[in-house]
Amino acid sequence: MNPTPSALHYPDVVSRSANSNSKQAASNYAAGLKMASLFSEHVLLYPFDVLRRQIQVNNEAVKYHLSPVSVFPVLFKISSQGPAALWKGVLTSLAYNGLVVATDNFLQDLIPVKKSKHNRTQQLRRVVRNIAVRTTAYLIVSPIYYIMLIESVQSVSASDGNLLDGIRDTLIRFVPYSSTITGGRSKMLPIWQILIPAVGLMTGRFICEKILYKIILPTLNAIQEADRYRKRKQRRTAQLSMDDDYEFEENVLLFETTYASLIARIAAGFFGQVLFYPVETIVHRLHVQGVRAIIDNTDTGVGVLPINSSIYYTDFWSCFKSIEETEGSSGLYKGIGCVLLKFSLLYGGMLLAHGVAKKFVIDNKPAIPTSPSVTTTTSTTTRPTWRHEPTTTITTESGQW
Repeated sequence: MNPTPSALHYPDVVSRSANSNSKQAASNYAAGLKMASLFSEHVLLYPFDVLRRQIQVNNEAVKYHLSPVSVFPVLFKISSQGPAALWKGVLTSLAYNGLVVATDNFLQDLIPVKKSKHNRTQQLRRVVRNIAVRTTAYLIVSPIYYIMLIESVQSVSASDGNLLDGIRDTLIRFVPYSSTITGGRSKMLPIWQILIPAVGLMTGRFICEKILYKIILPTLNAIQEADRYRKRKQRRTAQLSMDDDYEFEENVLLFETTYASLIARIAAGFFGQVLFYPVETIVHRLHVQGVRAIIDNTDTGVGVLPINSSIYYTDFWSCFKSIEETEGSSGLYKGIGCVLLKFSLLYGGMLLAHGVAKKFVIDNKPAIPTSPSVTTTTSTTTRPTWRHEPTTTITTESGQW
């Protein structure tokens, strides 16, 4: 006896509704994870950048903090001064990064790429244009970087704010030296002597991160594709519908590609920081030379001390040789433990967020509601083949189909 129409169920409609909600959740996840990554890197974990810069410019520091183990005690003691001691200069840092991106986008639209018949030539021109544009953006926004650096190393317990001093010192570097203008700060290098190393550092790190990103991302995508292929075979073995499998694969692909892109960016940023860390140490020393800055004691985390003004660096290479002679080769890597700890926490946070979101959105995908009391079959002998009526196959409690 054929079941009445009222007893039939329509799983395709329910499945599409559930998959639509799942797709929306996957889209929200992708946007949320990107925002969480940027917020964690530039705001939440910003105190590690503050401590790293203070260690880099402290040429009298005994503890180099080459491992993450020694970073937490010092950071905890500095935090007793209040949140301002850990997040000093964070607004200027956000302004600097935002201006770099905005200037880059403006110049990208202003300078089009000349078309070519050859794809390789077209790609090469695009790469050269991108590097030139980003270098110009760093050059234009470099004064903001100097102000951000001075703000982040100045101890809050010895100053009530250093924004105006940073702006004044930046303007002083653009004019010829004079005792009436510099106020006795004769050791401050002019802007053109520190501009080339600073912009070279930013551009070199940008190129390095782009190359590493292009290498790491395809590797992660290949690993994830192999895992998706294995899961796809398992789902087909479970005899899931084609539409449901397509929607499921689409959501998983959005999850995995977003996660792979963020992890590749984090890994590229980490290796870029480590490879150019000695150059960054030298650039920061040149920036703060001659500035009357009081920094936190990075050896103990208690008290403050002035930046040593007895050492004078005339240029990039004299600073490099001075660090090699007085502090050793490891002096170029002072504070690198902050970088290791920051990116470890950043990766761990993204891994945890991805796992939790995937567990609730993908793994707990809503099941198709069915009624265990009804078993419906389709007979080709009693029903015409041209009638497309929804059919449902249900497993009963006895386990029979």
